[in-house]
Amino acid sequence: MAERWGSGPDPRTRIFHDAENLEDWELIAVLLGKGSRGLPVEDLSRDILKTSRGLGGLLSSNIPRNFHISGLGRAKISTLLAALELAKRLKYKSIRMAGYNPTTLSSYLQGLFSPLKRECFVLATISPAGDLLRVEIVSKGSLEEVGILPRDLVRIVLNDEASQAILAHNHPGMICYPSQEDWEVYYNLKDLLGNLDVELLDHWIFGIDGIFSCKQSTRLEEN
Repeated sequence: MAERWGSGPDPRTRIFHDAENLEDWELIAVLLGKGSRGLPVEDLSRDILKTSRGLGGLLSSNIPRNFHISGLGRAKISTLLAALELAKRLKYKSIRMAGYNPTTLSSYLQGLFSPLKRECFVLATISPAGDLLRVEIVSKGSLEEVGILPRDLVRIVLNDEASQAILAHNHPGMICYPSQEDWEVYYNLKDLLGNLDVELLDHWIFGIDGIFSCKQSTRLEEN
C-alpha cells in the first residue's frame, strides 16, 4: 500500500533542505519509514504523538510498556528508542559543552527523572573553571532501600577535582518537599565538602509539584 503524505512534498525529501520546518509527526514518519498492516505512516506517527501527548511526553514515556498502538511493532519501537536515547545523549553533551548553568541543568534533570518510577540520586560536579564535569546517577532506590553515603559522594567529587557540586534526587509520584533524611544528607555532605574547600551548591528534590531547593529552603520558581 502506498504511503499517504497529504498534498505536500514527501517529508523524506524535504528533510534535506527544510528539516526545521517539518512538523513533529513528519519527523517521526521519516524515522519509521513506512506504516504497517494497512496503516499509513502518517496516521501511525500522529497516533504516537497523540498517545504521548507531544514530544515532551515521548521523551518521558516508557514506550514498550505503555504504547499499545496498532501497527507499532518491536522494530519500530526499537527505532524510536534509539532516536530518543540519541536525543538524551546529545542533550547531555550539549550541557557539558556549554558549562554549568543551573537552569539548563535542572531542565536536563527534569527530563532524566520524569520516566523513573524509583527514587534515584544524581551527582553533578563542576570544575574551578565552571565546566560541568559529570551528571551521573550514583544511587538507585530510596534512602531506606540502599542508602547513600556522603563519603562515597565525596570520593567522586575529589576524583573529579571539582570545586563545586550539586546533589539531586526525585520523589516519584510525590511532592518535592524533603524528608528529614533528605535534609540530613544535604547538611552532612555540605559539611564534609566544605572541610575540603568544595562547595555544595544545592540539593534539588524533584517532585510532581516542581523542584525543591534545600539551599533556599523553598520550591524553585518555574523558569
